[in-house]
This record gives sequence, C-alpha cells and structure tokens, in this order.
Amino acid sequence: MLRIFKKKAPAPLGDGPEELARLVGERAGNLFSAHGLSCSEAVLVVLDRGFAGGLGAETALGLGSGFGGGVGGSGCLCGALSGAVMGLGLFLGAGRWEKHDKKEFRRLVSGLHDRFRERSGSTCCRELIADFRGQRTERKHFCGDLTSWAAREAASIILAHRPELTEKAERTYLSGRDSRLDVLAERVLGGGNVVGR
Repeated sequence: MLRIFKKKAPAPLGDGPEELARLVGERAGNLFSAHGLSCSEAVLVVLDRGFAGGLGAETALGLGSGFGGGVGGSGCLCGALSGAVMGLGLFLGAGRWEKHDKKEFRRLVSGLHDRFRERSGSTCCRELIADFRGQRTERKHFCGDLTSWAAREAASIILAHRPELTEKAERTYLSGRDSRLDVLAERVLGGGNVVGR
C-alpha cells in the first residue's frame, strides 16, 4: 500500500486562505524535492489531500504522473501548471461544485495559465528549463519553485471560490515537512513507496 502524508514539526498556522495557500505551495515544493515526485504529481497530491478532494494518494499520483516533464517528457506544457489545472478541475470543475459555470471555470484556468506565463516567460517545459542544461541542482530548485508557485496559485483560486474548504483544510498535513533523509530511511526500513504521511 502506498503511504503518504508524513506529519513532521508543524509550523504555527494561520486561519486565512492566504496562509493556507502559502502552506499548500510549500508542501508541494517539499513533496517535489524530498520525495522526488514530478511537479504535476506534487501539486495534485497536495491539493487533493490538503482540501479533502477525495482522490486519495494513489489516484492523485496516477493522474498526475503523465504530465511531468511537459506531458510525458515531451517538453510541452509544464507539469506544475498541468497539476494546478487538474486541481482546479477537482474542486471547481463540472460536477464538483454546485456553482460551476463552464465559462467562469475556463476564465479561471485561462487566468492561471496567463499568470504562469507572465511570471515564468513561458508555459512550455523545454523553454523553461533551457538555461539549466547540465545544471541538475539549479534546474531542480527552479522546478521546485514553479511547483510551489503553481500549487499556491491554484489553492488561492480554489479558496476564493470555495471558502468553505478553509475549514476543511488538513492544516497538520499542509504544515508538515519531510527531509530526503527521512524519506530514504522510511523506504529502506518500511519497504514501501513513501511520499509523505
């Protein structure tokens, strides 16, 4: 069984949506760096678990797994953005929210896309990482920052339209942080595929 969501040294928690969005971003970045998740997996897993989306870890990982590296490694649409769009669909898409409006939803997704492109200069993975050829560590930090930003932005949009999720948020999970050493030790000792608890 896949174990996820390690709870470790929670930070002081604020109650507002801005604080929750910040925690979502940090947790997604943590799963990306400590657990080696792809950007799309990290964003979708954190949004699902953090706001009780109902997918579960294995399903969220499975859905997000094909988008890393720009849709299957093709270098096209950035996986962090793809994960954020999937997260928006999970909470604001058709059949997921009683106030769903197709045109409004598309406007929200388009706005996220445009802010991502404005911030990063592109939405294309191969263009985003072009300056990091041969610089694996720098690339990992860059992609981790994009992952955190995309998760935080998606969380902000979700909470602005579904403020009731502020009360349902799993704050202890969102404030948890895993180290790469903890993850390695659990994999070796526990024998499972651990991506946070």
